[in-house]
Amino acid sequence: MRETLELQKKAFITNGQPSYNQRIDSLKRCIALLETHDTQIIEALNEDYKNRSETEIMTSEIVQSIRNLNFTIKNLKKWMKPSRRASSFMADMLGSKAVLQPSPLGTVGIIAPWNFPIGMIFYPTASILAAGNRIMAKPSEFTPNTANLIKEAVGKYFDESEFAVFLGGPEVGSEFTALPLDHLLYTGSGNIAKKVVANAAKNLVPTTLELGGKSPTIIASDANLELVAKRIMFVKTLNAGQICLSPDYIMIKKGSEQKLIEELKKVFNTFYPENNAADYTSMVNDHHHDRMQEYLLDAKNKGADVVNLGDFDSSEKNTITTKVLLNVNDNMRVMQEEIFGPLLPIMVYEDLSEAVSYVNNHDHPLGLYFFGNKKSEQNYVINNTRSGGVTINDTMFHLMQSRLPFGGVGPSGYGYYHGHEGFLNFSNLRSIYYQTNSDSIFGMLRPPRSKPFELLSKVMKKLS
Repeated sequence: MRETLELQKKAFITNGQPSYNQRIDSLKRCIALLETHDTQIIEALNEDYKNRSETEIMTSEIVQSIRNLNFTIKNLKKWMKPSRRASSFMADMLGSKAVLQPSPLGTVGIIAPWNFPIGMIFYPTASILAAGNRIMAKPSEFTPNTANLIKEAVGKYFDESEFAVFLGGPEVGSEFTALPLDHLLYTGSGNIAKKVVANAAKNLVPTTLELGGKSPTIIASDANLELVAKRIMFVKTLNAGQICLSPDYIMIKKGSEQKLIEELKKVFNTFYPENNAADYTSMVNDHHHDRMQEYLLDAKNKGADVVNLGDFDSSEKNTITTKVLLNVNDNMRVMQEEIFGPLLPIMVYEDLSEAVSYVNNHDHPLGLYFFGNKKSEQNYVINNTRSGGVTINDTMFHLMQSRLPFGGVGPSGYGYYHGHEGFLNFSNLRSIYYQTNSDSIFGMLRPPRSKPFELLSKVMKKLS
Protein backbone atom coordinates (compact mmCIF):
# COMPACT_ATOMS: atom_id res chain seq x y z
CA MET A 1 0.00 0.00 0.00
CA ARG A 2 2.75 2.45 0.89
CA GLU A 3 4.40 1.76 -2.44
CA THR A 4 1.17 2.61 -4.26
CA LEU A 5 0.76 5.80 -2.23
CA GLU A 6 4.33 6.83 -3.10
CA LEU A 7 3.57 6.04 -6.75
CA GLN A 8 0.50 8.30 -6.64
CA LYS A 9 2.35 11.10 -4.85
CA LYS A 10 5.18 10.94 -7.39
CA ALA A 11 2.69 10.98 -10.28
CA PHE A 12 0.94 13.98 -8.76
CA ILE A 13 4.23 15.91 -8.62
CA THR A 14 5.40 14.79 -12.05
CA ASN A 15 2.15 15.40 -13.91
CA GLY A 16 0.85 18.38 -11.94
CA GLN A 17 -2.80 19.17 -11.37
CA PRO A 18 -5.16 17.35 -13.74
CA SER A 19 -6.75 19.61 -16.31
CA TYR A 20 -10.48 19.97 -16.77
CA ASN A 21 -10.39 17.53 -19.70
CA GLN A 22 -8.39 14.96 -17.71
CA ARG A 23 -10.89 15.12 -14.85
CA ILE A 24 -13.82 14.71 -17.23
CA ASP A 25 -12.09 11.71 -18.77
CA SER A 26 -11.67 10.09 -15.31
CA LEU A 27 -15.35 10.62 -14.49
CA LYS A 28 -16.45 9.19 -17.84
CA ARG A 29 -14.28 6.12 -17.28
CA CYS A 30 -16.14 5.52 -14.01
CA ILE A 31 -19.44 5.62 -15.89
CA ALA A 32 -18.13 3.20 -18.52
CA LEU A 33 -16.91 0.87 -15.76
CA LEU A 34 -20.35 0.76 -14.13
CA GLU A 35 -22.24 0.35 -17.39
CA THR A 36 -20.06 -2.48 -18.71
CA HIS A 37 -20.08 -4.39 -15.40
CA ASP A 38 -23.73 -3.98 -14.37
CA THR A 39 -24.60 -7.67 -14.85
CA GLN A 40 -21.48 -8.78 -12.97
CA ILE A 41 -22.28 -6.36 -10.14
CA ILE A 42 -25.76 -7.88 -9.76
CA GLU A 43 -24.31 -11.40 -9.75
CA ALA A 44 -21.58 -10.56 -7.24
CA LEU A 45 -23.96 -8.85 -4.81
CA ASN A 46 -26.38 -11.76 -4.99
CA GLU A 47 -23.55 -14.12 -4.13
CA ASP A 48 -22.53 -11.97 -1.17
CA TYR A 49 -26.03 -11.47 0.22
CA LYS A 50 -27.57 -14.85 -0.72
CA ASN A 51 -30.41 -12.72 -2.08
CA ARG A 52 -30.23 -9.06 -3.08
CA SER A 53 -32.98 -7.36 -5.04
CA GLU A 54 -31.81 -6.81 -8.63
CA THR A 55 -33.94 -3.70 -9.05
CA GLU A 56 -32.47 -2.25 -5.87
CA ILE A 57 -28.95 -2.92 -7.10
CA MET A 58 -29.65 -1.21 -10.40
CA THR A 59 -31.28 1.87 -8.88
CA SER A 60 -29.34 2.33 -5.63
CA GLU A 61 -25.89 1.14 -6.64
CA ILE A 62 -25.47 1.63 -10.39
CA VAL A 63 -27.97 4.25 -11.59
CA GLN A 64 -27.47 6.55 -8.59
CA SER A 65 -23.68 6.36 -8.99
CA ILE A 66 -23.92 7.21 -12.69
CA ARG A 67 -26.39 9.98 -11.89
CA ASN A 68 -23.91 11.60 -9.46
CA LEU A 69 -21.08 11.26 -11.96
CA ASN A 70 -23.12 12.86 -14.76
CA PHE A 71 -24.19 15.73 -12.49
CA THR A 72 -20.56 16.32 -11.59
CA ILE A 73 -19.50 16.30 -15.25
CA LYS A 74 -22.21 18.84 -16.06
CA ASN A 75 -21.09 21.27 -13.35
CA LEU A 76 -17.35 20.72 -13.12
CA LYS A 77 -16.23 23.65 -15.29
CA LYS A 78 -18.17 26.08 -13.09
CA TRP A 79 -16.87 24.52 -9.86
CA MET A 80 -13.23 24.71 -10.97
CA LYS A 81 -13.32 28.46 -11.62
CA PRO A 82 -11.50 30.58 -9.03
CA SER A 83 -13.81 32.91 -7.14
CA ARG A 84 -12.85 36.58 -7.00
CA ARG A 85 -12.85 38.28 -3.60
CA ALA A 86 -12.57 41.96 -2.87
CA SER A 87 -9.13 43.08 -1.64
CA SER A 88 -8.81 44.52 1.84
CA PHE A 89 -8.00 48.21 2.38
CA MET A 90 -9.60 48.94 -1.04
CA ALA A 91 -6.31 47.80 -2.57
CA ASP A 92 -8.13 46.42 -5.62
CA MET A 93 -8.61 50.03 -6.69
CA LEU A 94 -4.83 50.19 -7.02
CA GLY A 95 -4.60 46.94 -9.01
CA SER A 96 -4.41 44.18 -6.39
CA LYS A 97 -6.48 41.00 -6.73
CA ALA A 98 -7.67 38.34 -4.27
CA VAL A 99 -8.97 34.94 -5.43
CA LEU A 100 -9.95 31.64 -3.90
CA GLN A 101 -8.80 28.76 -6.08
CA PRO A 102 -9.86 25.13 -5.48
CA SER A 103 -6.85 22.86 -5.91
CA PRO A 104 -6.40 19.08 -5.52
CA LEU A 105 -5.41 17.65 -2.16
CA GLY A 106 -3.43 14.74 -3.59
CA THR A 107 -4.41 11.16 -2.70
CA VAL A 108 -7.75 10.52 -0.98
CA GLY A 109 -8.45 7.22 0.77
CA ILE A 110 -11.92 5.64 0.80
CA ILE A 111 -13.00 2.98 3.28
CA ALA A 112 -16.39 1.77 2.09
CA PRO A 113 -19.05 -0.27 3.94
CA TRP A 114 -20.83 -3.47 2.90
CA ASN A 115 -24.40 -2.20 2.63
CA PHE A 116 -23.84 -0.38 -0.69
CA PRO A 117 -20.38 -1.59 -1.66
CA ILE A 118 -20.56 -0.16 -5.20
CA GLY A 119 -22.35 3.08 -4.41
CA MET A 120 -20.23 3.94 -1.38
CA ILE A 121 -17.13 3.73 -3.55
CA PHE A 122 -18.47 5.61 -6.56
CA TYR A 123 -20.74 8.21 -4.89
CA PRO A 124 -17.76 10.01 -3.31
CA THR A 125 -15.44 9.11 -6.20
CA ALA A 126 -17.34 11.65 -8.31
CA SER A 127 -16.39 14.46 -5.91
CA ILE A 128 -12.85 13.21 -5.34
CA LEU A 129 -11.88 12.85 -9.01
CA ALA A 130 -13.64 16.09 -9.92
CA ALA A 131 -11.42 17.89 -7.41
CA GLY A 132 -8.38 16.50 -9.26
CA ASN A 133 -7.32 13.90 -6.69
CA ARG A 134 -6.09 10.34 -6.91
CA ILE A 135 -7.81 7.51 -5.03
CA MET A 136 -6.89 4.55 -2.88
CA ALA A 137 -9.94 2.52 -1.84
CA LYS A 138 -10.66 -0.37 0.48
CA PRO A 139 -14.04 -2.12 0.00
CA SER A 140 -15.63 -4.12 2.83
CA GLU A 141 -14.50 -7.69 3.44
CA PHE A 142 -18.15 -8.56 4.26
CA THR A 143 -18.95 -8.50 0.52
CA PRO A 144 -15.89 -10.31 -0.86
CA ASN A 145 -17.23 -11.12 -4.35
CA THR A 146 -18.20 -7.51 -4.94
CA ALA A 147 -14.87 -6.28 -3.55
CA ASN A 148 -12.95 -8.56 -5.94
CA LEU A 149 -15.05 -7.29 -8.85
CA ILE A 150 -14.39 -3.65 -7.90
CA LYS A 151 -10.65 -4.28 -7.82
CA GLU A 152 -10.74 -6.08 -11.18
CA ALA A 153 -12.95 -3.47 -12.88
CA VAL A 154 -11.01 -0.46 -11.57
CA GLY A 155 -7.80 -2.10 -12.78
CA LYS A 156 -9.23 -2.25 -16.33
CA TYR A 157 -10.08 1.46 -16.46
CA PHE A 158 -7.44 3.12 -14.29
CA ASP A 159 -3.71 2.97 -13.78
CA GLU A 160 -2.68 2.27 -10.18
CA SER A 161 -1.21 5.77 -10.02
CA GLU A 162 -4.74 7.16 -10.52
CA PHE A 163 -7.06 4.77 -8.67
CA ALA A 164 -6.03 1.68 -6.69
CA VAL A 165 -8.12 -0.84 -4.73
CA PHE A 166 -6.96 -2.94 -1.77
CA LEU A 167 -8.70 -6.01 -0.34
CA GLY A 168 -8.67 -7.42 3.16
CA GLY A 169 -10.10 -7.34 6.67
CA PRO A 170 -9.43 -5.31 9.83
CA GLU A 171 -5.63 -5.72 9.67
CA VAL A 172 -5.56 -4.23 6.16
CA GLY A 173 -7.95 -1.50 7.29
CA SER A 174 -5.64 -0.63 10.18
CA GLU A 175 -2.64 -0.40 7.85
CA PHE A 176 -4.68 1.63 5.36
CA THR A 177 -5.76 4.24 7.92
CA ALA A 178 -2.17 4.63 9.11
CA LEU A 179 -1.01 5.80 5.67
CA PRO A 180 0.04 9.46 5.21
CA LEU A 181 -2.86 10.16 2.86
CA ASP A 182 -3.97 13.69 2.01
CA HIS A 183 -7.57 12.97 3.11
CA LEU A 184 -9.50 9.94 4.33
CA LEU A 185 -13.21 9.20 3.90
CA TYR A 186 -14.65 6.55 6.20
CA THR A 187 -18.22 5.26 6.12
CA GLY A 188 -19.30 2.91 8.89
CA SER A 189 -19.90 2.65 12.62
CA GLY A 190 -19.02 5.29 15.18
CA ASN A 191 -16.99 2.85 17.29
CA ILE A 192 -14.71 1.94 14.38
CA ALA A 193 -14.56 5.61 13.35
CA LYS A 194 -12.83 6.49 16.63
CA LYS A 195 -10.04 4.02 15.79
CA VAL A 196 -9.87 5.33 12.20
CA VAL A 197 -9.52 8.94 13.33
CA ALA A 198 -6.93 8.04 15.97
CA ASN A 199 -4.87 6.19 13.36
CA ALA A 200 -5.19 9.00 10.81
CA ALA A 201 -4.22 11.59 13.42
CA LYS A 202 -0.73 10.08 13.67
CA ASN A 203 -0.07 11.58 10.23
CA LEU A 204 -2.41 14.57 10.70
CA VAL A 205 -4.62 13.20 7.92
CA PRO A 206 -7.92 15.13 7.73
CA THR A 207 -11.01 12.92 7.70
CA THR A 208 -14.57 12.88 6.45
CA LEU A 209 -16.86 10.58 8.43
CA GLU A 210 -20.30 9.29 7.47
CA LEU A 211 -21.52 7.34 10.49
CA GLY A 212 -25.25 6.89 10.39
CA GLY A 213 -27.12 6.82 13.66
CA LYS A 214 -30.72 6.38 14.76
CA SER A 215 -32.69 8.47 12.24
CA PRO A 216 -36.08 9.37 13.79
CA THR A 217 -39.38 9.71 11.93
CA ILE A 218 -41.88 12.06 13.58
CA ILE A 219 -45.48 11.88 12.38
CA ALA A 220 -47.84 14.77 13.12
CA SER A 221 -51.58 14.36 13.75
CA ASP A 222 -52.57 15.83 10.35
CA ALA A 223 -50.40 13.45 8.27
CA ASN A 224 -52.03 11.15 5.71
CA LEU A 225 -51.14 7.76 7.22
CA GLU A 226 -51.82 5.86 4.00
CA LEU A 227 -49.23 7.97 2.18
CA VAL A 228 -46.90 7.98 5.19
CA ALA A 229 -46.89 4.17 5.28
CA LYS A 230 -45.95 3.93 1.59
CA ARG A 231 -43.07 6.34 1.96
CA ILE A 232 -41.71 4.84 5.16
CA MET A 233 -41.98 1.29 3.85
CA PHE A 234 -40.23 2.14 0.59
CA VAL A 235 -37.06 3.15 2.43
CA LYS A 236 -37.36 0.80 5.41
CA THR A 237 -37.59 -2.25 3.14
CA LEU A 238 -34.88 -0.97 0.76
CA ASN A 239 -31.91 -3.28 1.29
CA ALA A 240 -33.95 -4.74 4.19
CA GLY A 241 -33.31 -1.61 6.23
CA GLN A 242 -29.52 -1.97 5.94
CA ILE A 243 -29.07 1.72 5.16
CA CYS A 244 -27.51 4.46 7.27
CA LEU A 245 -30.53 6.70 6.48
CA SER A 246 -33.22 4.08 7.03
CA PRO A 247 -35.98 5.23 9.44
CA ASP A 248 -34.72 3.84 12.74
CA TYR A 249 -37.80 4.52 14.85
CA ILE A 250 -41.17 6.25 14.56
CA MET A 251 -42.79 8.73 16.93
CA ILE A 252 -46.53 9.21 16.41
CA LYS A 253 -49.39 10.97 18.20
CA LYS A 254 -50.88 8.64 20.84
CA GLY A 255 -53.97 6.91 19.56
CA SER A 256 -52.81 6.78 15.91
CA GLU A 257 -50.30 3.95 16.23
CA GLN A 258 -52.71 1.08 15.43
CA LYS A 259 -53.99 2.81 12.30
CA LEU A 260 -50.38 3.30 11.17
CA ILE A 261 -49.56 -0.38 11.75
CA GLU A 262 -52.56 -1.42 9.66
CA GLU A 263 -51.35 0.80 6.83
CA LEU A 264 -47.74 -0.43 7.14
CA LYS A 265 -48.89 -4.04 6.93
CA LYS A 266 -51.10 -3.30 3.94
CA VAL A 267 -48.24 -1.56 2.12
CA PHE A 268 -45.70 -4.27 2.90
CA ASN A 269 -47.93 -6.97 1.44
CA THR A 270 -48.60 -4.79 -1.61
CA PHE A 271 -44.84 -4.34 -2.14
CA TYR A 272 -43.99 -7.98 -1.44
CA PRO A 273 -46.79 -10.40 -2.22
CA GLU A 274 -45.96 -14.11 -2.10
CA ASN A 275 -44.68 -14.11 -5.68
CA ASN A 276 -42.42 -11.11 -5.11
CA ALA A 277 -40.49 -12.34 -2.10
CA ALA A 278 -37.32 -12.59 -4.24
CA ASP A 279 -37.32 -8.79 -4.51
CA TYR A 280 -36.78 -8.54 -0.75
CA THR A 281 -33.10 -8.41 0.22
CA SER A 282 -31.53 -10.74 2.80
CA MET A 283 -29.36 -9.75 5.74
CA VAL A 284 -25.79 -9.54 4.49
CA ASN A 285 -24.46 -12.46 6.58
CA ASP A 286 -25.13 -14.76 9.53
CA HIS A 287 -23.71 -12.27 12.02
CA HIS A 288 -26.17 -9.52 11.10
CA HIS A 289 -29.06 -11.99 10.87
CA ASP A 290 -28.26 -13.17 14.39
CA ARG A 291 -27.91 -9.58 15.59
CA MET A 292 -31.50 -8.84 14.52
CA GLN A 293 -32.71 -11.95 16.33
CA GLU A 294 -30.86 -10.87 19.47
CA TYR A 295 -32.49 -7.41 19.28
CA LEU A 296 -35.90 -9.04 18.95
CA LEU A 297 -35.39 -11.42 21.85
CA ASP A 298 -34.04 -8.64 24.07
CA ALA A 299 -37.00 -6.37 23.23
CA LYS A 300 -39.56 -9.13 23.87
CA ASN A 301 -37.97 -10.00 27.20
CA LYS A 302 -38.22 -6.35 28.24
CA GLY A 303 -41.89 -5.95 27.33
CA ALA A 304 -42.07 -5.11 23.61
CA ASP A 305 -44.86 -6.40 21.38
CA VAL A 306 -43.81 -7.55 17.91
CA VAL A 307 -46.00 -7.31 14.79
CA ASN A 308 -44.81 -9.18 11.68
CA LEU A 309 -45.62 -7.30 8.49
CA GLY A 310 -44.70 -10.29 6.28
CA ASP A 311 -44.32 -14.03 6.60
CA PHE A 312 -41.40 -15.16 4.47
CA ASP A 313 -38.59 -15.22 7.04
CA SER A 314 -35.85 -17.65 6.04
CA SER A 315 -32.85 -18.61 8.18
CA GLU A 316 -31.43 -20.37 5.11
CA LYS A 317 -31.36 -17.13 3.13
CA ASN A 318 -30.89 -14.86 6.21
CA THR A 319 -34.18 -13.16 5.38
CA ILE A 320 -36.07 -11.25 8.07
CA THR A 321 -39.26 -9.56 6.91
CA THR A 322 -40.00 -6.16 8.41
CA LYS A 323 -41.28 -6.22 11.99
CA VAL A 324 -42.90 -3.42 14.00
CA LEU A 325 -42.10 -3.17 17.72
CA LEU A 326 -44.51 -1.53 20.19
CA ASN A 327 -44.10 -0.61 23.86
CA VAL A 328 -40.39 -0.05 23.44
CA ASN A 329 -38.15 1.79 25.90
CA ASP A 330 -34.55 2.96 26.16
CA ASN A 331 -33.49 -0.11 28.15
CA MET A 332 -33.82 -2.21 24.99
CA ARG A 333 -30.85 -2.69 22.67
CA VAL A 334 -33.08 -1.88 19.71
CA MET A 335 -33.43 1.65 21.12
CA GLN A 336 -29.79 2.02 22.12
CA GLU A 337 -27.97 0.97 18.95
CA GLU A 338 -28.42 1.77 15.27
CA ILE A 339 -30.69 -1.01 14.01
CA PHE A 340 -29.45 -1.25 10.43
CA GLY A 341 -32.06 -3.85 9.61
CA PRO A 342 -35.78 -4.59 9.19
CA LEU A 343 -36.97 -3.78 12.74
CA LEU A 344 -39.13 -0.68 13.21
CA PRO A 345 -39.90 0.52 16.76
CA ILE A 346 -42.94 2.79 17.24
CA MET A 347 -43.17 5.24 20.14
CA VAL A 348 -46.07 7.56 21.01
CA TYR A 349 -46.17 11.16 22.19
CA GLU A 350 -48.87 13.45 23.59
CA ASP A 351 -47.38 16.72 22.36
CA LEU A 352 -44.95 17.39 19.52
CA SER A 353 -42.52 18.96 22.00
CA GLU A 354 -42.12 15.50 23.63
CA ALA A 355 -40.93 14.01 20.34
CA VAL A 356 -38.49 16.87 19.75
CA SER A 357 -37.18 16.58 23.30
CA TYR A 358 -36.62 12.83 22.87
CA VAL A 359 -34.61 13.39 19.68
CA ASN A 360 -32.52 16.11 21.38
CA ASN A 361 -31.71 13.89 24.35
CA HIS A 362 -29.97 11.41 22.06
CA ASP A 363 -27.09 11.57 19.58
CA HIS A 364 -27.65 13.82 16.57
CA PRO A 365 -28.79 11.53 13.73
CA LEU A 366 -27.61 11.44 10.12
CA GLY A 367 -31.17 12.01 8.91
CA LEU A 368 -34.38 13.33 10.46
CA TYR A 369 -37.86 12.88 8.95
CA PHE A 370 -41.09 14.73 9.68
CA PHE A 371 -44.52 14.02 8.24
CA GLY A 372 -47.00 16.85 8.66
CA ASN A 373 -48.53 19.66 6.63
CA LYS A 374 -48.45 22.60 9.05
CA LYS A 375 -45.59 24.93 8.22
CA SER A 376 -45.36 25.99 11.86
CA GLU A 377 -44.80 22.37 12.97
CA GLN A 378 -42.32 21.70 10.17
CA ASN A 379 -40.31 24.77 11.20
CA TYR A 380 -40.57 23.85 14.87
CA VAL A 381 -39.00 20.43 14.25
CA ILE A 382 -36.33 21.80 11.89
CA ASN A 383 -35.34 24.73 14.13
CA ASN A 384 -35.32 22.82 17.41
CA THR A 385 -33.35 19.71 16.43
CA ARG A 386 -29.92 18.95 14.99
CA SER A 387 -29.22 16.34 12.34
CA GLY A 388 -27.15 15.77 9.23
CA GLY A 389 -30.07 16.33 6.85
CA VAL A 390 -33.86 16.61 6.93
CA THR A 391 -36.61 15.31 4.68
CA ILE A 392 -40.11 16.66 5.16
CA ASN A 393 -43.03 14.38 4.22
CA ASP A 394 -40.74 11.57 3.10
CA THR A 395 -37.64 9.71 4.20
CA MET A 396 -34.07 9.75 2.83
CA PHE A 397 -34.91 11.85 -0.23
CA HIS A 398 -32.57 14.67 0.78
CA LEU A 399 -29.82 12.20 -0.20
CA MET A 400 -31.25 11.98 -3.72
CA GLN A 401 -30.87 15.72 -4.34
CA SER A 402 -27.71 16.17 -6.38
CA ARG A 403 -27.47 19.86 -5.46
CA LEU A 404 -27.54 19.24 -1.72
CA PRO A 405 -24.46 18.13 0.22
CA PHE A 406 -24.65 14.89 2.18
CA GLY A 407 -23.10 14.46 5.59
CA GLY A 408 -23.66 14.19 9.32
CA VAL A 409 -23.21 16.28 12.42
CA GLY A 410 -21.58 15.32 15.73
CA PRO A 411 -21.77 11.55 16.33
CA SER A 412 -23.32 10.98 12.86
CA GLY A 413 -20.19 12.29 11.17
CA TYR A 414 -18.70 15.38 9.58
CA GLY A 415 -17.68 16.61 6.14
CA TYR A 416 -19.60 16.28 2.90
CA TYR A 417 -19.75 14.61 -0.44
CA HIS A 418 -22.23 15.14 -3.30
CA GLY A 419 -22.56 18.26 -5.36
CA HIS A 420 -20.54 21.45 -5.14
CA GLU A 421 -19.90 21.07 -1.39
CA GLY A 422 -18.49 17.59 -2.00
CA PHE A 423 -16.12 19.03 -4.60
CA LEU A 424 -15.03 21.70 -2.11
CA ASN A 425 -14.63 19.15 0.70
CA PHE A 426 -12.00 17.28 -1.32
CA SER A 427 -10.28 20.45 -2.52
CA ASN A 428 -7.60 22.64 -1.01
CA LEU A 429 -9.17 26.10 -1.10
CA ARG A 430 -6.06 28.15 -1.79
CA SER A 431 -6.13 31.84 -0.98
CA ILE A 432 -4.11 33.68 -3.64
CA TYR A 433 -3.35 37.38 -3.45
CA TYR A 434 -1.82 39.41 -6.27
CA GLN A 435 -0.26 42.54 -4.84
CA THR A 436 -0.45 45.91 -6.61
CA ASN A 437 2.76 47.46 -7.95
CA SER A 438 1.84 50.73 -6.26
CA ASP A 439 3.69 51.25 -2.97
CA SER A 440 1.98 54.46 -1.96
CA ILE A 441 -0.13 52.89 0.79
CA PHE A 442 1.66 49.72 1.80
CA GLY A 443 4.97 51.56 2.00
CA MET A 444 3.59 53.37 5.06
CA LEU A 445 3.50 50.04 6.95
CA ARG A 446 7.28 49.67 6.85
CA PRO A 447 9.76 51.37 9.14
CA PRO A 448 10.71 54.06 9.85
CA ARG A 449 7.10 54.73 10.84
CA SER A 450 5.89 58.30 11.13
CA LYS A 451 2.63 60.22 11.33
CA PRO A 452 1.25 58.81 8.04
CA PHE A 453 1.52 55.34 9.65
CA GLU A 454 -0.50 56.48 12.66
CA LEU A 455 -3.17 57.88 10.33
CA LEU A 456 -3.18 54.69 8.23
CA SER A 457 -3.53 52.55 11.39
CA LYS A 458 -6.68 54.43 12.36
CA VAL A 459 -8.12 54.07 8.86
CA MET A 460 -7.27 50.34 8.68
CA LYS A 461 -9.41 49.63 11.78
CA LYS A 462 -12.45 50.73 9.81
CA LEU A 463 -11.61 49.02 6.50
CA SER A 464 -12.47 45.36 5.88
